[in-house]
Amino acid sequence: MPNRPLLSLWFAILPGCFVLSATALAQIQAAQPDDAGRPVFKTNARTVVVDVVVTGKNGRPVEGLRREDFLAEEDRKPQAISYFEEHSVAPPAPVELPKLPPNVFTNVPPAPPTDSVTVLLLDSLNTPIEDQSFVRAQMLKYLKALPPGRRMAIFALGMRLRYIQGFTDDASLLIAVLENKKSGASPQRSPLLRSPDDMAAEAQASDLGAEHAAAAAAFQQFQGEQADFQFGQRVGLTLEAFQQLANYLAGVPGRKNVVWFSTAFPVVVSPSPDMNDAMPRDYQDTVKKTDDLFAAADVAVYPIAAGGLAPDATYGASRQGPSSLLGDSIRRNANFATMDEIARDTGGEAIYNTNGLNEALAKVDEHGSHFYTIAYTPTNAAADGRYRKIEVKLAPSVAAGYKLAYRRGYYAASAKVIQARASRPPADPLHPSMGPGIPASTQIPFALRVQRAANPAGSGPSAGGNAKLKGPTTRYTVDFVIAARGLRLDPDPAHPGDRLGGAEAAMVLYDREGAPVNWLEKVVDLGMNATQYADVQANGVHLRLEIDAPKEAATLRAGVYDIHSQLAGTLEIPLSAVTAPASTKSP
Repeated sequence: MPNRPLLSLWFAILPGCFVLSATALAQIQAAQPDDAGRPVFKTNARTVVVDVVVTGKNGRPVEGLRREDFLAEEDRKPQAISYFEEHSVAPPAPVELPKLPPNVFTNVPPAPPTDSVTVLLLDSLNTPIEDQSFVRAQMLKYLKALPPGRRMAIFALGMRLRYIQGFTDDASLLIAVLENKKSGASPQRSPLLRSPDDMAAEAQASDLGAEHAAAAAAFQQFQGEQADFQFGQRVGLTLEAFQQLANYLAGVPGRKNVVWFSTAFPVVVSPSPDMNDAMPRDYQDTVKKTDDLFAAADVAVYPIAAGGLAPDATYGASRQGPSSLLGDSIRRNANFATMDEIARDTGGEAIYNTNGLNEALAKVDEHGSHFYTIAYTPTNAAADGRYRKIEVKLAPSVAAGYKLAYRRGYYAASAKVIQARASRPPADPLHPSMGPGIPASTQIPFALRVQRAANPAGSGPSAGGNAKLKGPTTRYTVDFVIAARGLRLDPDPAHPGDRLGGAEAAMVLYDREGAPVNWLEKVVDLGMNATQYADVQANGVHLRLEIDAPKEAATLRAGVYDIHSQLAGTLEIPLSAVTAPASTKSP
């Protein structure tokens, strides 16, 4: 029997590890793997994946369509659909999980998750503060009745993109961050939007008499130049934030619905050739890159007007003149047109002129959760970097009156880009699943027991990979119980009865804004003899790791990756949920 030092360690620490009840262990062992079988859209791949939302005349999703009901074209040339999947409209049934002991957590979900996730993007950069307050109140109302299995995350767009809350189906966590004034989700005034004082000054300047006409004209020119400068800054910051968001979402499997609450929508995110003439040249390359990232991450954008019903400026306190009323109408209609363009190009839906944002969110949830996925191999295999138009239609035999929403195109990768990507060294396969707030993967079900104890700085060697860790830390001991059904343990040809396998276990500590503060990775040899294999089948694989957390650490993310099956399991928990041992609690 070959030497198995790590396996010996597991069984040596078994007396110190926690023991799950038979019911809880059976639940973990029986959990179904997620994220299996769905193709991933990549702009340099030969397979193009398109999510299609089909709605009827009543605006509700249409179910029961078949592969032969869909027709796909690229640049007006028919494409053979090679993959088809309907994502069920049936609501997931909650599962009552057995009660776990204190400080024990599992990645087995209480309800089967939907095949899509939702990002709530709070935009303070392009939204007046009073509209932000309205949106926040409506979101809280919606979250209090969040259906089971809906996984949501919250981001805020200000002078930079801020991570507020990672994906969770726990509505109480989402509500807590919205109500927490220190979370970054509170309304804040944008320095790049005209304030009420600015608009009052403009109105006052326009009322100056003829003797002050030159001064009024100079003031208005200054205001116009300042507005143009601020608009350009908002465009640049918005596109930069979208690229960061797309890069984050690229690690999340399935469809991503980004609900963008804003009053002003200064950019389009799809650089279709039809829009090039209307788009400032300075932003064309940036918009193209943003669209490429959105396509690769399978993102659909749902712009929602944060201001609710558009007010009639006739009744505004400033009593603007006819020219101002016309200008407001033109700007409002242009804003709505931009919203429609963003939604159309990404496969979402624009919602405006409504005060029922709670109902709008429910509509987005229904629209973005019930869809069809089709895939095809393009007949045009040229790596030319050109824009490819996608058109999806229903066969004539299908009932008329249906509306289709889907991504309208993508940019094929150039030969230079493909070569650059191919030359990159292979990345850690577990790394994409270990980002902050990424939905938990249950391909490998497991449970954790997390325990903490004070570990003053300088009391011994630190645990973790951050060599720059300073200040007081807390030592966390993490015991894994990994379900054997998620691991591939093959017979060892050289030693009959023995099993071979390998895995990677990892932990990352993140602060409240999603920045890593400490981390740990370990390659685990899963080789074992027949007796050990029988025990693993019954009780799972046990593993203990330790990591030190600085005071700014807020969440612990743990992951397991099976090297042979290429499946992964991940779980993230707030450190505030870990209770201290009784001996260290304050009296």
